[in-house]
Amino acid sequence: MGSDKAQPKTVLITGTSKGGIGDALAREFHARGLRVLATARNLAKVAHLRALGIETLALDVEDAASVREAVAAVADLTNGRGLDILVNNAGMGYQAAMVDTDTDAARRMFNVNVFGLVEVTRQFAPLVVQARGRVVNIGSVAARMPLPWQGMYNASKAAVQSISENMRLELAPLGVTVIHVR
Repeated sequence: MGSDKAQPKTVLITGTSKGGIGDALAREFHARGLRVLATARNLAKVAHLRALGIETLALDVEDAASVREAVAAVADLTNGRGLDILVNNAGMGYQAAMVDTDTDAARRMFNVNVFGLVEVTRQFAPLVVQARGRVVNIGSVAARMPLPWQGMYNASKAAVQSISENMRLELAPLGVTVIHVR
């Protein structure tokens, strides 16, 4: 049992394609000695992280089966210790005037930015609770700062903020900390 404490914390980050926030977080956590599980829909987009010795997993936040497979893989990789940190970073943008919004495109963005975050957290929750870990939701100042041609994106990030606040209340009694990053 004492060897469990010597093992580094495990962090899973969604959306770690090259050049984004998830990529930078994966590199930084790895540099600090954490075990990083970097995810993306397309593993070719995280090959640069694998080359650094970071473990990579396929995970499409829009696909519940993909999330389920990632959860099973993480449970195996951590030998039942749970997941210390879940970083919900996967996201996409959308720009259009509100009256010109393509609702199909906006709906897809909400599926990634909002419902994908909820699905990933829902499915990984047992592992995070087991570790008494943290959920980190990457938001944006756009949630509180209206900008022209960004209304739907801003709305998705406002939803992430609201969801994070509710998750914080609901998961605290289970020993899980929820952090919303603006």
